[in-house]
Amino acid sequence: MKKGKATLLTNIFLVIGILCLLYFLMYAIFVDLTNVFTYFWLIVGLVFVLVKPILKYMIAKQIVIPVGVRWTGGILIAILLLIFIVTECVIVSYGSKTPQRDADYVLVLGAQVKGRNLTYALQARLDTAYEYAVDNPDSIVIVSGGQGPGEDVTEAYAMAEYLKLKGLDDSRLILEDQSTNTHENIEFSKRLMDSTDTKVVLVTNHFHVYRGVGVAKKQGLANVEGLGAPTKWYTIPNQYVREAFAVVKYKLFGQI
Repeated sequence: MKKGKATLLTNIFLVIGILCLLYFLMYAIFVDLTNVFTYFWLIVGLVFVLVKPILKYMIAKQIVIPVGVRWTGGILIAILLLIFIVTECVIVSYGSKTPQRDADYVLVLGAQVKGRNLTYALQARLDTAYEYAVDNPDSIVIVSGGQGPGEDVTEAYAMAEYLKLKGLDDSRLILEDQSTNTHENIEFSKRLMDSTDTKVVLVTNHFHVYRGVGVAKKQGLANVEGLGAPTKWYTIPNQYVREAFAVVKYKLFGQI
């Protein structure tokens, strides 16, 4: 590689690395580090920052990577990048779709509750579900989520109380309070429905709609569509990149 091209490439990597490290620092300060995937930005940032001194050393020592290795590496990176882009396009597309009207059930997937307080992500899901329920008065709302560490009540209880305070009639609510993950959310909620052929609108955050609907269909809910709730803007890179990895994993293991 010529020195000019190498310098440009290393400078680009350096800028990307610094941006990743700054994003990790921002996340640590303004959100938290409870999500293990957040460290992805730290690792990637360090790797990209180290590219510059490594390439500089290779140029100084006149170390040349064999052509075959360069081509193989380039093709592999191109394939991975293509998979990532296609996956993100599918995630974004599903998250922005408008679901069917007059669903029999509105299934709201649970998320973390801090004590008795809803997190932003969960409140956004409930606000979105409430708007749908108001526009579709015959739909029954199932709130799904058990009790985890740091939660004083079940997620389902906290969700139901919030919806009732907003004005949703108690007779339109069904609580599923045993589940601990998305698979159980859907599996246990399905048992509370009249049949697997009923019309279901699954409410979760935009980035999670594709995977949530995929899991629901895999579990036999034939007539299910997703309804996306908003996400805090500064968490979008972390949520969407993390979700792309999760979708690929679920595809490989036949979970969606």
